[in-house]
Amino acid sequence: MAEVLPAIRAIPAVAFTLFMGFMSLQTFVLSPILTLSMLLVFHPLYYWCVFRPSLFPAWLAFLLGISIDFVSGFLGLNAFLLVFASFVIMRQRRYLLSQPFATQWAGFMFVSLSAELLRWFVMMGVNFTFFSPVSALVSAVCSAALYPFTALVMQGCVRLISPDRTNESLQD
Repeated sequence: MAEVLPAIRAIPAVAFTLFMGFMSLQTFVLSPILTLSMLLVFHPLYYWCVFRPSLFPAWLAFLLGISIDFVSGFLGLNAFLLVFASFVIMRQRRYLLSQPFATQWAGFMFVSLSAELLRWFVMMGVNFTFFSPVSALVSAVCSAALYPFTALVMQGCVRLISPDRTNESLQD
C-alpha cells in the first residue's frame, strides 16, 4: 500500500479548523451578546498547538484573528490575542502532552478565560466605560464546556492524519 502524503492526511484537520473559524464568524454575526466567535477559534488553536503545531502556525492564527477583527470592527485585538495565545500554548506544549485530558482541559479553560478577560479589559479601556464582566465569563465558560466535544472530533482527525495511528506527536 502506497504511503499517503502528509498534505493529503492533513485535509480533515485543516477542514475542521476552517469550519470552526467560519462558525465563529457566524456566531459573532448572529449572537453579539455571547462573544463566542473568537473563543470557538481557540478550540482548534489550543488543540493543534498542543498535538500538531505544524497544522496551526502563528500566521494562521493571525489570519483568523484579523478576519474576526474585520467583522467586529476592532482591528488587531483578536489577532493579537490568538497569536499571543498560540505562543503561550507552544511554550507549554511538552508539559500538556504528558498530562491527562482533565489537565489539558483545565489549561484550555485558563487560556480561554484569560483571553476573554484581557479582551474585556481592553474593551473597557478603549471605550472608557465599565462593562459587566458577566458576558466575558459566560463566553469563556461556554467555550470551555464545548471544548471536550471539539477535542473529540479533532482527536479523530489526528488519528486520520497520523501515519502510525497514535495521537501523541513530539516530533512536530
